[in-house]
Amino acid sequence: MANTAKALLAEATEHIGYKEGPNNDNMFGRWYPMNNEPWCAMFVSYCAWKTGNDDIIPKFAYCPNGVAWFKARDQWNRTPSVGAIVFYGTEGQDHVEMVESFTDSEIVTIGGNTNNDGSSNGDGVYRRRISRSSPRIYGYGHPTYKNDEDLDMPKRVSLARKTEVALKRNTVTQIPFDDEYSDGGDQHPDKGGPAFITGNSDYIATAAATIAGIAPGITIQTRFLEINSKGDVVKEGPIEEALATTGNTYVTQTRAGGVCDPGNHVVWTIEVINGDTDGKVTYAEVQANYWPRQA
Repeated sequence: MANTAKALLAEATEHIGYKEGPNNDNMFGRWYPMNNEPWCAMFVSYCAWKTGNDDIIPKFAYCPNGVAWFKARDQWNRTPSVGAIVFYGTEGQDHVEMVESFTDSEIVTIGGNTNNDGSSNGDGVYRRRISRSSPRIYGYGHPTYKNDEDLDMPKRVSLARKTEVALKRNTVTQIPFDDEYSDGGDQHPDKGGPAFITGNSDYIATAAATIAGIAPGITIQTRFLEINSKGDVVKEGPIEEALATTGNTYVTQTRAGGVCDPGNHVVWTIEVINGDTDGKVTYAEVQANYWPRQA
């Protein structure tokens, strides 16, 4: 699928977890070829080349060259979009990543040669969440993706839960959402309920919650589940674990490359493993992009 953000981001997602070798040795630098150098821009270039987007995203190893390319074509501003190329630093010289999704307050990105802290010379490919007000963000280059209206540009779902939800120990709890900020295509049909994606669609989702009342060190598991019309679990996503911290605990999970089958819907769950007391969710949210599949 050439010239689509969906293809670019799917390729980038495949490499999350990749780690470089000694002295910046990495597959993207060897491909370029300019190995043993900072390789964030080479990762973007590789994903563009691999997905047929190399005519709308330049091949570059030096971030300012990428900035200049987009500015010269009047494809530059300070507003994110899905598939945009985000540059960091006072002049965009420090680092570059791809925008997977965004909200009014943050962007979710996939980038190479970084780490969980957003280093501009890290050790691998990571998915990160960054505040849109971060002073590190210089701006965004916007490739001219084709067929974006029908094939590429996703519909948006943004939901929240601002009232408490009880978490009983060793019980899987589906998190209901009662505030709608965006619900493109009526993906949240049970208003106030847990469903946020309805099949038939591909989706990317990031959910987060603040949990109170759990003793430090207790395991908390989160998981995306696909439920059929009878309420039966028909598909289970990967489990992500976190340990409760002193005070409130913040948990987050991302599901990329998800597919929800016709007639089913997707929910997010939290389970407290063992412990001495029940807990509660004091706030939760889910942000999702989805692409309807052709019947």
